[in-house]
Amino acid sequence: MKISLDELRTLPQLRLDINFNEALEGTQAVKPAVGDLTIIASSTGMRLSGKVQTLLKLSCDRCLRPYFYSLSVDIDERFVIDGFGDWDSKTDKRDRELNKDDFFETLPPDNTLDITDVVYQAVTLATPPVCLCGEECPGPPTPTKSGKKAPLNQGKEARKAENQIDPRWKNLKTLFPNEDRETKS
Repeated sequence: MKISLDELRTLPQLRLDINFNEALEGTQAVKPAVGDLTIIASSTGMRLSGKVQTLLKLSCDRCLRPYFYSLSVDIDERFVIDGFGDWDSKTDKRDRELNKDDFFETLPPDNTLDITDVVYQAVTLATPPVCLCGEECPGPPTPTKSGKKAPLNQGKEARKAENQIDPRWKNLKTLFPNEDRETKS
């Protein structure tokens, strides 16, 4: 979906409310991104704001199982006509604190904004970089004595299996004091 700045300026109140509902190709979204967006024209360009939601199918980085993740993204982006962003370039920006209005993007030369691309970027940036299926994630599959992967460990059983010592290393335990023995003395 694209909107031109010229089209936006012909609308009453220089404003357009959109019920966004589009599939985002190239993302892990299994449902279309839906939400309400508002585009407002100004003398320097336009502002896109609103909220979109979608459902992602991710793969857990720990246990490698797929899971679904509900994502809600707030969008508030400012786009300016090429040349309007340089109006304050004469002042030295290194010695001042940045404000919210200091962050903007330049509109393409035809002054047309691709709303789908803005939503795509927002969803991509909001996708978690480390995917974990939850607090009760069973962890990675553990190898068995035969070398094949065993089913994923579950809860207390996983911790018990981790605390067991390989019988080949059991004799080394006598060489070093054990924490359990120290607490009993």
